[in-house]
Amino acid sequence: MSGGKGESESRSLRSLIPGDRGRSSSPFERLRLWVLLRGERMWVAFALLLAVLSALLLTSLLQPWNLDELLENTNTVQLLFSALLSGSILLVSIVVSINSIVLSEEITDIESQRQRIDASIEYRSQIEGFIESGVSPARPAEFLQAILQVIKRQAEGIAEISEAGENEAFTEEARTFSEEVTKEVEKATETLSGAQFGSSDILLAGLDYDYSWQLHVARRFTRRYGQRLSDEQQESIDGLVETLKVFATGREYFKSLYYKREFARLSARLLYIALPTIVYISYVMLALHSPGFIPTEELWLLSKEFSMRPLTLFVAFSYTVALAPYLVLTSYVIRAMTVTLQTLASGPFVLPQSNELSEFDVNEIRVSKQRIPTPADEEPADEKPTDDD
Repeated sequence: MSGGKGESESRSLRSLIPGDRGRSSSPFERLRLWVLLRGERMWVAFALLLAVLSALLLTSLLQPWNLDELLENTNTVQLLFSALLSGSILLVSIVVSINSIVLSEEITDIESQRQRIDASIEYRSQIEGFIESGVSPARPAEFLQAILQVIKRQAEGIAEISEAGENEAFTEEARTFSEEVTKEVEKATETLSGAQFGSSDILLAGLDYDYSWQLHVARRFTRRYGQRLSDEQQESIDGLVETLKVFATGREYFKSLYYKREFARLSARLLYIALPTIVYISYVMLALHSPGFIPTEELWLLSKEFSMRPLTLFVAFSYTVALAPYLVLTSYVIRAMTVTLQTLASGPFVLPQSNELSEFDVNEIRVSKQRIPTPADEEPADEKPTDDD
């Protein structure tokens, strides 16, 4: 059997620290980051529309479409735009209905609103004990910056306190841990500087700052060196764990506020875009039945630049416009899904970079004699009736 307690104790802290999570400077990676997170959603939707139109024009040049024959002998084009018209109306109805359900949570009684405010104030007060000003910042970006600075100072404090002890292994790991935390805090603070709520900078700071491995390492200090830690060292580690919990709570809370704001924006912009799109699709369906509706002379000047028939250019452009509501929805959903996937980790579980951590050897587990508590242990024991009852 491989492994053992000696091997477990020899595992260094470096094996627990995720690798370089710095964003790549390659053009492809910057484009990917812009599409998924940084880009303003309407500009992303516009870029997707241009990509669709370019793809249609390119395919029409490589394999020209005989639209005249297609319109004369079949009703494929009419059915296509009819399906897009029905889909646009249905899409807007569904999204607005979902948004109404989300916003219905805000319509509550005064007691529920009071509890929300009390919980918010209580949450902010958890970090105010570490701030000399006495009141935590009201803006989300500044509040996260304040928490990050507290985490940085606490990690540095653990490193300083560890040097006063006689445990060299803990001193070395505490120093390494403090250096890594400082790097992470500085990178996240730089992203948050000047960020406004609802911007991608707050999201990026929350995504880039991987608090999970820090929480894991802090708890590991207690489990590994618990018997050899002084009361001051243990208190410093416990304080860092609590602050990391505050950061995790704040990130999840601001993420929920972001989702509400994004869905509200999505519903509003879909309504703005859907009406012109529906009107234009209706015009296209009439124009295809009556060729006189199509501005042939104007399209002929453009089509000569692309060496294609005017009707082909008209259909390609109209099809792209008909996709506008779907691409607006896509631009919002891909960012929401990216945020969700990158923030799946909760507490000391490290999910995004789990493949970079050293593999845990189950053969190293040594079961203690202490019984694992169960939910029944927390329930008060039923009082037995006495003889007098």
